[in-house]
Amino acid sequence: MNEAGALIVGGGFLGRALALKLAGAGRRVTVLSTRAEDASWPVGIAAVNGRQEDTMLVRRLLAGHDTVVHAAWGTTPGSSAGRPALEGEAGLLPFLAFLDALHAYPETRLLFLSSGGTVYGDPEKLPVAEDAPLQPRSCHGAGKAAAELFLRSHRPERTIVLRPSNIYGPGQVLKSGFGVIRHLLICASEDRPFQLWGDGLQVRDYLFIDDFADAVLRLIARPQAAGVFNLGCGAGTSLRELIALVEAETARTVRIDAQPAREGDVTRIVLDIDRIRRAADWAPVVSLEDGIARTRRWLEAGA
Repeated sequence: MNEAGALIVGGGFLGRALALKLAGAGRRVTVLSTRAEDASWPVGIAAVNGRQEDTMLVRRLLAGHDTVVHAAWGTTPGSSAGRPALEGEAGLLPFLAFLDALHAYPETRLLFLSSGGTVYGDPEKLPVAEDAPLQPRSCHGAGKAAAELFLRSHRPERTIVLRPSNIYGPGQVLKSGFGVIRHLLICASEDRPFQLWGDGLQVRDYLFIDDFADAVLRLIARPQAAGVFNLGCGAGTSLRELIALVEAETARTVRIDAQPAREGDVTRIVLDIDRIRRAADWAPVVSLEDGIARTRRWLEAGA
């Protein structure tokens, strides 16, 4: 165990899962979140209410931690669609303020959560590897790609850029552009219509939250790990196939509200995960069917 501990910037779905995983592994964990006081945190996790752009606060927190996981971003692909100014104000600028504070701590390791689902756009070859060009089709993807470019000037030997795919599972809240599996389960169980944008043949790479957290923990435990890593299951599932899996799990039909395809939506994305397999001795273990079932049980338990 490293006594200096880990600072998680962002207490949302991913940040909370990582905090719980790290604390469970015996690490001292602090979470910086704008809603830290609204959530219950177990013993061993210190929750601090604040913003990443509060440079004085961030510097005080950085002084006591040797590892930082940046999991805070103020937009989703849906919320900033067609709104580049919003992406800059709510996504990129707060991150750059955080980066300003981090520059005073050259020995601190940074793990930045980018977006494997948006920064590549529609790649020419699938599965897409980390050396493929970044061609985002959305403002959110462009913001994440810009953040990655800024990080190239920040001690690359101490920086890991993670490009996660579509992460899902217990604890995920509904947001525009996120949470399709939870949303489908709710639509099936409550007989609500599901808005299907386009033909439903869009392909995504879905990774269960426990597999995601395990991969990050393994990278943190390897001090020499650096660079860019895709983080997904390495297989693609179309939205139509996903709907069928939810219907099989719930034994109910999902009512479809067909809508025109949206500009900026990626058509197909599957991540090549060979690099993280080798570097972290990691592989996903939760199948999509099992992950959907676990998420359904969590929802039925009163999420």
